[in-house]
Amino acid sequence: MLDKILTEKFRRTLKMVFTDIQNQQDRRDEQEFAKDETRIKERLLDTFTPYPSDIVLENDYRVAAIDGSGTDSLMTLDDIRIHLVSTSIIVVDTNTRSENLFSPIERKALELEVGDQPHIDIHWHSGVRNDARDKLAETLSNIYPLKDIASLTLPFFQDFTRGKITSFSDFAETEYEKHIPRLREMEFLISREQLLTNPIVHEEIRKTSEYAAARKVLMSDIQPKYLLLDGALSVFMHFVRHYPSMPSGFLLRDLCTLARRKKTILCAVSKNHTIPFAHRIAGMARDVFGDNAKWFCHLPSSEDPEGGLHIYDDRTYIPPMLAVPYLYSFSRDNRPSRIDFDRVWWLENIFVPGDPGATRANEKALFAELEFMSRDARWYGYPVALALAHESCKLSYEDLRLAKEVCMDVRSEMNLERRDAQPLRADYDL
Repeated sequence: MLDKILTEKFRRTLKMVFTDIQNQQDRRDEQEFAKDETRIKERLLDTFTPYPSDIVLENDYRVAAIDGSGTDSLMTLDDIRIHLVSTSIIVVDTNTRSENLFSPIERKALELEVGDQPHIDIHWHSGVRNDARDKLAETLSNIYPLKDIASLTLPFFQDFTRGKITSFSDFAETEYEKHIPRLREMEFLISREQLLTNPIVHEEIRKTSEYAAARKVLMSDIQPKYLLLDGALSVFMHFVRHYPSMPSGFLLRDLCTLARRKKTILCAVSKNHTIPFAHRIAGMARDVFGDNAKWFCHLPSSEDPEGGLHIYDDRTYIPPMLAVPYLYSFSRDNRPSRIDFDRVWWLENIFVPGDPGATRANEKALFAELEFMSRDARWYGYPVALALAHESCKLSYEDLRLAKEVCMDVRSEMNLERRDAQPLRADYDL
């Protein structure tokens, strides 16, 4: 293969591909960005004044964060894959009256409130005997703390219909009336059964495990001011039924509703995102505010006063439904990150109708707090609690190797060695 890659022919092929991208994709994107450039620079992009390093808050507060990790092939038994999912909850305190800023609360105290940390979930299905949906529904039902499916589905409809639906009786004479039986069983919330590949199943289990951990935090006595999730507040919709195509969409709206009731700010942070022209927006921020500026940029939706941006007009899940995303950066050494807020909360607490100045003041206060919780030198510019949650939950190659060895030991104890448990393509030295 190397003798093909290290040839002039391969280089010419790459040049043709890059030229094609420039001529087709880049040219169109530049035209779309040109339509948004003035609006971004003048009305959506701004900087803020960070807290001084020696600040003592009038009221210290807690920040909780949840992250997850895992593998969809802990072990392969014939045609069955065993999935392993790890989630971790970290809670830190601002502690501005001591020298130990944002120190995690003791693990014993945390585990008394939310259970063992990190927490592990395991799932399996064959994938060839039409058991994927049933087994996935069984796992999700076991993982998520709220067992009443009707109560779990209603928060989505309440937010999506802006309060028109608050109970199952409100479904009468609406497009959802015929779907009521489906909305009472976990397995029928999985409407993408034909697409239940191992990666999709694994992603759904991972999300549910993280949302389950978040719900435990909200129902505990921890009472954080912020609850941070890794990722985005995206809900993937069924285009015919007009409700989430997978249970995690309902679980997320349940979390958002509970967080509002508990006066907790729920937000999702993603280092890797698909916001187009993020690098250009970052360059614009440097040009306007200087190299060391800490900045944020609101990414509006079609529901906002001036509508959404042209650069993501054809992207289905930007901005996410019922969420408000921002692009932001607290350090010039890192790429811009994305942060999503619950739109219902945002409309109640950040947005001021008819007063963009007051809205901007609320945004600046919000991002000043977020920057304050992102000052650890190890991950400067990224929330400390979320970084610690990632460190706690991640499964290294060594962790997975040992977990697989334990699997083999357990199978030996149970006299199950006759079953084929070799890794995929382990034979033929491939």
